[in-house]
Amino acid sequence: METSQYQECNESVVVKSILIVEDDPVLGNLLLETFQEETTYQGYLASSGESALNMLSTITPALFLFDYHLPGMNGLELADHLRRRERGKQCPILLMSADLPQGNGALDHLRTLQKPFDLEALLQLIAELLAP
Repeated sequence: METSQYQECNESVVVKSILIVEDDPVLGNLLLETFQEETTYQGYLASSGESALNMLSTITPALFLFDYHLPGMNGLELADHLRRRERGKQCPILLMSADLPQGNGALDHLRTLQKPFDLEALLQLIAELLAP
């Protein structure tokens, strides 16, 4: 009986995680600090698409937040890699950039956020994407 009570209690404390992929360490760390101080989300930071894909062996994010301009592969290429993975098919992706490609339909399946952005607007958008 105690075990089932512990599991029920444990399930109500599930923290949603967000994988941030940002090659600018100042912005990446600002986002991590904001999630830690202003939300209940657990943030993880990767500096490239390749390191983000490697992190998926140890974490299961509820949301991906990444920059369009990344070293190695850009944000659209990373989104394509994630969509091909079983666990990444249903996970929301929020792509942020100062200059997103326009008109080719590549962004149709992604939510986007124009840089520079207001942190409150970002937190509101994340709350909407993670709402049950």
